Amino acid sequence: MVPIVSSTFDIAHWFLQRGELGQVYISPLKLQRLLYLAQAYYAGQHDGQPLMPSIFVVSEVGPLEPNIHRAIEHEPPKVSVRDIPEETMDFVEMIWSKYGERKIDALNRLVLQDPAFRETEARDGLQAIIGLDVMQRHYTPKKAAKPAQRIPERLPDEIPDFLADIIAAAREEAREEEARSKATPDGGSKDLATWIPGAPTSS
Repeated sequence: MVPIVSSTFDIAHWFLQRGELGQVYISPLKLQRLLYLAQAYYAGQHDGQPLMPSIFVVSEVGPLEPNIHRAIEHEPPKVSVRDIPEETMDFVEMIWSKYGERKIDALNRLVLQDPAFRETEARDGLQAIIGLDVMQRHYTPKKAAKPAQRIPERLPDEIPDFLADIIAAAREEAREEEARSKATPDGGSKDLATWIPGAPTSS
């Protein structure tokens, strides 16, 4: 699939500029965290499409884009960058709002527990490439649970009729029992209220 931007430096530069704007220091390692999360989230939300033409590998300090890491290890490089496409701005802003102001320790813990990183590390070890397919699998948004099946509209009408039938049958049975009781030698009778709660008592 074709990446959205033509160079990873376009996204890296945007994060560095955004940090300056918000007076948030973006260290080389923190930039790596933001780049990885941006790539993983984008792949998950867009059927495995890469945001950048980047390759992230397993390292002892978490997922790293090795080329960017070397290029900015000591100071920002002097490279030409292009504007991020307008339709992608909301996405990178989302990444920034979610992770941009987090402390580096928190981001380190996050990526070291990252499921795509851990799966690749366990399977292939250090220097293994964390594939877009693995990112997509772990970062695809979970589908919302299907709503409960709608109760048919006719059911509310059936319920009163059903209960009415039960009540009518119970009352009829109570009357028959009362008639039988009056016919017994002791003349005993069973009050209707005994059968049907709320029914008027016999006087």
